[in-house]
Amino acid sequence: MKLALLIGVILTFMTSMFTSGYESKPAVPKKDQ
Repeated sequence: MKLALLIGVILTFMTSMFTSGYESKPAVPKKDQ
């Protein structure tokens, strides 16, 4: 159970990081980034 939860958290974190990084490349850089 702990392993599944850990994998879920890591997958969610990596997915959000990957999508945010992918979206910021083609678009104009924001002040926050």
